[in-house]
Amino acid sequence: MVLRIMDEDVKSLVENIQSFIRSQGYSFPKHTIGNFYLSLKTKPFVILAGISGTGKTKLVKLFAEALGATKANGQFNLIPVRPDWNDPSDLIGYTDLSGKFQPGTITKVLYEAIKPSNSYKPYFICLDEMNLARVEHYFSDLLSIIETQEWKDEGKSRITTHTVVSEMSMSQEDRETYGELHIPENVYFIGTVNMDETTHPFSKKVLDRANTIEFNYINLEDLNFLDDTLQSPHPIEVDHSFLRSDYLTLKDVEDHTTLIQEVSSRLQQINKYLEPIQSHIGYRVRDAVCFYMTYNDRFKILSDTVAFDMQLCQKILPRVQGSSTNVKQTLIDLLLFAAKKSIDLGDLDNPSSKLNKFIFKPAKMSEDEWSNHFRYVASAKKIAFMLRRFDEDGFTSFWLS
Repeated sequence: MVLRIMDEDVKSLVENIQSFIRSQGYSFPKHTIGNFYLSLKTKPFVILAGISGTGKTKLVKLFAEALGATKANGQFNLIPVRPDWNDPSDLIGYTDLSGKFQPGTITKVLYEAIKPSNSYKPYFICLDEMNLARVEHYFSDLLSIIETQEWKDEGKSRITTHTVVSEMSMSQEDRETYGELHIPENVYFIGTVNMDETTHPFSKKVLDRANTIEFNYINLEDLNFLDDTLQSPHPIEVDHSFLRSDYLTLKDVEDHTTLIQEVSSRLQQINKYLEPIQSHIGYRVRDAVCFYMTYNDRFKILSDTVAFDMQLCQKILPRVQGSSTNVKQTLIDLLLFAAKKSIDLGDLDNPSSKLNKFIFKPAKMSEDEWSNHFRYVASAKKIAFMLRRFDEDGFTSFWLS
């Protein structure tokens, strides 16, 4: 039986997903599953980044399985990215020498997902090791199509996009099959990435369109899943509306005006720090952050502070990189922004100051000290790491590990 989830039931279902994943032997930091859900709800494209072996791909697979989407029923699809991809033909398809259109892997999934009998089911596409090839070369077309999301009718009951396959190079028979193919509202893209010398960095075009969730913090001692007394919850098959975006523009957010104004004010302040390094955000990022915060306010999954902390980490910090003194100053400004207003952290270059110790001796600072001094703890830790790398190498980036 497929369930349609109401707002008041979302939090408990997210907790059920988390319990299901833990029962399979995987433990993630406290807010990971809720954050992943809110990110998918905000936009159907999420990036999971971090060191190899932290369970990024497994998270996508188990999250999908917890909602009844498996490889066996075709609702979970793992696509390993090849380093020689330089165009979208492997994903979308191409016309062969005989004039016959050969659909790509993603086109085949979209064809199934768009069928009326499947339109209520969520479909997950996991692009594994997404940055082995340049994302802008092989995925750019699909990113642009995702941006064309619009309401199909005045009742805002269905989302559609521009067509995926160009009709110009197709035969009449192929046009009838693939000519109207678009990205339906029940399809979700997740890319997993490792950041090392074998991979490619992301452009702002990609970062603007995704929440980037980092996986670098793991607890190897968390072995509670070995307890035989713990019950493994059963997967719950849900209607795709559980994950489908409810907002495409800020005008769609009718009853959260005060929250939108507060979030926009925080982002405007952050933009002042980003402008000197030409990394300030535009309307697309503002809207995405506001959507994320609104969903969280509706479903009560995270506190407002933790939710904004996640967005600062995922939508702002990945944009910051460079070797200029302006980059260093931007990071210091962002660190002070993340701090609690009543705390005087002192001078960065003074070894006895709190600010210096948080950056250069983070292991000696307890979790209580981090939370006592910083409102946005996850962001503060990442910024401290980026400042430390700047001091050591003369260059820093969100992606350095």
